[in-house]
Amino acid sequence: MRILFVYREFLNDNLFVHTLVKELKKRNHEVDSSVDNFWDNNKKYDIVNIQWPEEIFKYIIEKIDVVKLKNRIEDLKKQKTGILYTRHNSSPHFRNDNVLKLYHLVEQSADGIIHMGKFSINEILETEPNIKSKNFLIPHHIYENTYNENISKEDARKKLNLPLEKFIILSFGRFRDNSELFMLLNAYLSLRIKDKYLLAPRMLNFSKKKSLLKNLIYSFINIFFKVYSINSNNYDEIIDNDLLPYYLAASDVVFIQRKKILNSGNLPLGFLFKKVVLGPNCGNVNEILFETGNPIFEPNDNESIVKALENSYKLYIENHGYDNYNYAIKNMGINFVVDKYEKAYLSVIAEIKLNK
Repeated sequence: MRILFVYREFLNDNLFVHTLVKELKKRNHEVDSSVDNFWDNNKKYDIVNIQWPEEIFKYIIEKIDVVKLKNRIEDLKKQKTGILYTRHNSSPHFRNDNVLKLYHLVEQSADGIIHMGKFSINEILETEPNIKSKNFLIPHHIYENTYNENISKEDARKKLNLPLEKFIILSFGRFRDNSELFMLLNAYLSLRIKDKYLLAPRMLNFSKKKSLLKNLIYSFINIFFKVYSINSNNYDEIIDNDLLPYYLAASDVVFIQRKKILNSGNLPLGFLFKKVVLGPNCGNVNEILFETGNPIFEPNDNESIVKALENSYKLYIENHGYDNYNYAIKNMGINFVVDKYEKAYLSVIAEIKLNK
């Protein structure tokens, strides 16, 4: 098959597409990852797999862009190209009317939609009752054989200058707004566990080039954080993929700090590194955490979050992270997942041929 992932892989740190492309190429498929190729009439594909719709227009969506995309999808369908959409989000993180229309267009126009959980399928059937796309359930894969998974906790903590004896809660990724920050801080400060330590490298979204006032604020915050064993020292910089496994190896549990979410890459990452993962009662995240016996919290209920953190500590003591790892290898492994991608692609191609 000739497959195009509509994604600027070379500009992104997210390994979701990269790992799929790598595995599909191993299976002798011709695979590209590009947005430019999406618009190029000279490039012919059997399957075009759209990821994040806003990525097609570099996240700046004008009214005319919705029309452009509609016309392009129609052209591809005339060429008998199968259009699939991987549903990473229920809706865009930063929304306006144009980007919402873009999402609606992609969901309505796709020949098939790939969902990472049953919740996503049920949600789209409810919000888009007239949708004609085929729905495929394919879990978020783990990035096995990508990172160094053999780093010891002691070595990781030494490299990151973290205390060796603390119970470390890792909250990864950029905090999208202050409500996520206060949700985590309130719960952490209410948590009565000896030797607790919060590692949230991107919790403070300051640039390194701060104004004098921000420098002063940052200094006061850092004093407060040191008193309460909180580490947030990476400003607004993305964690390099070479350094990322050290953060995971150093931690004891992974906290997903979202108040509303469909999927989270931090969940399979935590499972891959044998960690207990706790997250909000929403989306596919809740579904997977419930199935695997990991703590779930109500994001607007501090008591619920504290209880989930307490449960995560108990599960950490019981080595539940190893159960998560075994589940992930069986149900989220790259070979298992790519088998399902191939079947989805072939199903769409067969349907197109049938309707010629």
